[in-house]
This record gives sequence, structure tokens and C-alpha cells, in this order.
Amino acid sequence: MSETPEATKPDFRNGFSIRGLSDGSMKLGHVDGEEVVLARRGDEFFAVGAHCTHYGGPLAEGLIVDGTVRCPGHHACFSFKDGEALRAPALDPVVCWRVEKLGDEVFVREKLALPAPRRVAEGPSSVVIVGGGAAGLAAADMLRREGYDGPLTIVSADASPPIDRPNLSKDYLAGTAQEE
Repeated sequence: MSETPEATKPDFRNGFSIRGLSDGSMKLGHVDGEEVVLARRGDEFFAVGAHCTHYGGPLAEGLIVDGTVRCPGHHACFSFKDGEALRAPALDPVVCWRVEKLGDEVFVREKLALPAPRRVAEGPSSVVIVGGGAAGLAAADMLRREGYDGPLTIVSADASPPIDRPNLSKDYLAGTAQEE
């Protein structure tokens, strides 16, 4: 009989010993069937989704830097506090869970709400981004996340919306790119 992946990883909802997680380290586990990374920074504990939102990299194999986790694949950076994608190439946040410390164990509880978009009082009346590649898309996304709600135009020679071309190239070279 083969084991399911969840059977080999700790279920953080049932608690995890603080002694099993040294300062500055991470542990892969699960909560309600979802893979979760539990991280420790000093006396603080954080739980975030286990995969980078850019290309699915394993965050448990990444680096803890201050209050963030960096993906080992392309170095996207996520806040442990709210899951926000702080550095490209990731544009979307990772899910965060509430962590509760009881005695010498930590318990991962419910998912936390994603942060609300910020609103800025001042800014340009409009923005034009030249180039419809990954950098243009990242620039537009960051402007919106930082609260810019004015007109935003992307100028590109491409007829289709901005896409992450490096990933398409990698898939093509690996022979796994889809026909369309």
C-alpha cells in the first residue's frame, strides 16, 4: 500500500512541536489537504502556501530573509505577515494561515484574508508602459497594487495581452509547451 503525500508530512492543524523548528528554518506540512510551509523567525511563527505563485517553486526549499521567504527558482519574494508578493517575477500573493502558539506547540488555524488594495491620494493623471512582455505586465500589476487607479495603457507590438515569455521559452525548450 502506497502512502499519500499528506501521510508523510505533518498535519499542522493538529499541532507541531516548537522544538522541531529551529530559528530561521521552515518545515513542509499540510492543513486540510493543502501544502503549507511553517516558518520560524525568533519567537514568531508563520504559515504560508507551499508554492510560489510565479511558477510553482517549492518555498520550503527557499530562503528566509528578514520577514520574507524567497523562492529558490526565480527569487520571487513573499511577506510572511500577509503573503504579499514583494518582488517580481511573482505578481500574486501566497495564502497565509493564522498560527497559534500553545505551550510548546504551534497550531495552524484558518486562512487569513488577502490584504486589501491600497489607495493613493496623489499620482499621475495617466500612465503609459512601453512593452507588453513580463516586465510591462509586472509594472502594471505593481502600479495597481500600490493603489494607482488611473488610466493605464500598455503599448506593444503583440496583438495578445502580456504574457510571461521566459516560462514559454523554458517549456518549449523542455518539450512540454502546449500547441496553443
